[in-house]
Amino acid sequence: MRMTRQAGGGAWGKGIANPIGTILSVAMMCRYSLRLPKEADAIEKAVENVLDGGVRTKDLGGESGTKETGDAIVAELVKILKA
Repeated sequence: MRMTRQAGGGAWGKGIANPIGTILSVAMMCRYSLRLPKEADAIEKAVENVLDGGVRTKDLGGESGTKETGDAIVAELVKILKA
């Protein structure tokens, strides 16, 4: 029995969801639960750099999808962690 209802079709499977909230939740988990402040800072900086670079999902006025935005953040995070 399904306990939830998806109204209006939603974003599921369309590649249009904004992944930034989930990614920043991981930063919070690193900072507050795992006591990894440097890693949390790196994640937050990667998100900031990507947004400053103009990558935006449609809900933020851009054209990028979920995968493109997430991939851009991961690529930026790799650069930060290698520095």
